[in-house]
Amino acid sequence: MASNSLFDQMQIRGYVQGWAKLTIERWQKELRKKKIGVTDELYNSFKDQVQSQQGELLGILFKFLQYGRFRDMNVGRGLKAYERGTNKQMRTAAKRYGANVSYVNRTEKRWLNRPKMAEIYRLRELLADKMSETVLKNISEIITSQT
Repeated sequence: MASNSLFDQMQIRGYVQGWAKLTIERWQKELRKKKIGVTDELYNSFKDQVQSQQGELLGILFKFLQYGRFRDMNVGRGLKAYERGTNKQMRTAAKRYGANVSYVNRTEKRWLNRPKMAEIYRLRELLADKMSETVLKNISEIITSQT
């Protein structure tokens, strides 16, 4: 993302940092909505870090407790990742048919992937709008300088 001026770079960095704050707020709202976490440890663990090199924005890194990913993937507390499919089948069999099978009573609470992708698409839209404005401004400057 090569911007012409330092002001443009700072403005884009501001967009990205604002987007990161809103993304974290949305994830926290999803945690509350899905009732994930007894304590507020996961809720308060969200951090964002803008990665840059030589003044050029490279990306953004989100950090939070690994427990949040486990809850999203429906693993943990005695349930291994490769057992998710069979555990769901066993739970269904026990509840629906009264089968005498063992299962871990842990249901999935998807809270991360859908909101994450929605926020990434929104950031793409914001940056595309900003880049189109910059391109139009540069083209108009070129046209005015040639005439």
